Amino acid sequence: MKGAQRLTKASLLAALGVSVALSGCSQEPASGGSDGNAGGGNGPKVKLVFWSHQAEAFNDNYKKLIDSYMKAHPNVEISYQSFPYDVYNQKLKASFSAQNPPDIAEVFGTWVPEYSKNGLLSEVPGGEEAGKAYYEAPLGGFKWNGKLYGLPLEFNIENGGMLAHPQMFKDKRLAYPPKTWTELVESAKALTVRDGSGMKVKGFDFISGDNITFTFLSMILQQNGKYWASDGHVNFQTPEAVKAMTALKDLVVRDQVTDLTAFGGQLDSSDYFFKGGAAMTYRGPWTIAAGLDNYKAKDFEYVPVPSFTDNPPSFAAESGWGLVVSKKSKASKEAWDFIQFLSSKENLKAWNLGTFTVPAKKEVAEDPEFVSKNPFMRTSVGLLPHGQWIGLIWDRDYFFKQINDHFQLMVSGKVTVENGLKAIEKAVNENQDQHK
Repeated sequence: MKGAQRLTKASLLAALGVSVALSGCSQEPASGGSDGNAGGGNGPKVKLVFWSHQAEAFNDNYKKLIDSYMKAHPNVEISYQSFPYDVYNQKLKASFSAQNPPDIAEVFGTWVPEYSKNGLLSEVPGGEEAGKAYYEAPLGGFKWNGKLYGLPLEFNIENGGMLAHPQMFKDKRLAYPPKTWTELVESAKALTVRDGSGMKVKGFDFISGDNITFTFLSMILQQNGKYWASDGHVNFQTPEAVKAMTALKDLVVRDQVTDLTAFGGQLDSSDYFFKGGAAMTYRGPWTIAAGLDNYKAKDFEYVPVPSFTDNPPSFAAESGWGLVVSKKSKASKEAWDFIQFLSSKENLKAWNLGTFTVPAKKEVAEDPEFVSKNPFMRTSVGLLPHGQWIGLIWDRDYFFKQINDHFQLMVSGKVTVENGLKAIEKAVNENQDQHK
């Protein structure tokens, strides 16, 4: 989950030329809303409290839309507050527990089931029809028992695209970009550079806290396999799961196109790429803006990762950032009216462009203007129909940690792929059962 690793205003200006309006941000307690009727103009005064995590691009674009909404609805005041990512989730939980939540809250889709399951959220008005406008993957986390409890703002995709240095391919006279999985592996081997101290340039780096898991799941799906059983448990003992994990292990042990030396360190795998430490790095499109801003990089592209098989490049994705309304809010009509305003095609397109995020709404992603204004998104936008929701994972961090920890044991030879997958399955399913 990219979480706090968001981009700055400077990166957006450099990448897109999008101007962002700045305004003040109050820090007052959640009010739980106030009485009033939906609609703008001269209705009764209504005050809404809106919380989000702190991310400059997000915050700036929220403020711009809030100002626009309040100008058209002079009876509505929206008090917008943002909090550091590291404390935001716990602060939000505490506010709901104390029955004093904000009217509107920005949430990561993976968090939502805990709230919707416990009846803490307001349903989206006309939810079934509203949901048809979005891709399946970003919408999944906002659903509970067939009802919709929030609207996603972005498609949180970590699959299907990779950072690549075309000049490295040219220097080796390799076809660019690779069109098949076999081509990718062979190119990665040719592009890997070693010296006396180890691996100087990784041919294909997929080693990160997110991408080991996401790549594993995508390779199962690309074999037309499944990883969920009917009882809410995972099933990682299928032939497809074994083949996928074996292929990932082989990239490290047999093909030696990457290693684990930087795993768990302070820098992201994309940082090493932009420093010239990898020819190809499997990472989400959010890393593009970080490269443009932090490294002033110009010698890279974001290109498709070939499917593991001849099937389409199917992948699993978490539901990313979106907006919900507290059931405690006394102004839920106004709260949803603002969210629907923000979620209109033109406003959401501006928000996605301004935050360098992939659209969750189909009509935004399919609008040629979106890619024309941000060509770096072309690869990701083309993949969106192949995505599916990752599924109901109650403890996201635990799920990913089990896969990452056991992958390291498999690579080191301490456990076999088969036994490692059994151990992951057992641990994850026991954790899932704790939430039943």
